Amino acid sequence: MASTFSLDIVTPEKTVLSDIVSYVQLPAANGSMGILSNHAPLLAELGVGECVVKLPSGAEEQFVVSGGFVEVSREKVTVLADTAEAAGDIDTNRAEDALEKARQMLANIESLSSAEREEANRAMQRAQARLRVARGGQ
Repeated sequence: MASTFSLDIVTPEKTVLSDIVSYVQLPAANGSMGILSNHAPLLAELGVGECVVKLPSGAEEQFVVSGGFVEVSREKVTVLADTAEAAGDIDTNRAEDALEKARQMLANIESLSSAEREEANRAMQRAQARLRVARGGQ
């Protein structure tokens, strides 16, 4: 049996997942990170994207996380995300609408402030990640 650890994915509104897992892959601010049991302790900023959780049975669950931090200790990982959704909870129509709205904002990029551009890019990344996860990684 693979080594396991405790994983909690929480947002300000709710606990999205609290389980024993064998692996988690997360979108860090500077790229993807994979975490196994007995990982070196760390604190990292989260980016926007897919979170893949592997259970001891071998089954995988997918989530979308956006912003926040991950804290890793030897036997526990805590994801403190601004937003997090399980694949089955994603409303694809809403995600498609958000993607279209972000694209429309970016079409007028010259009229946006740098903060507005950053927010539009982040909204587009979040919508694209939500659609990928909802559609099974396509």
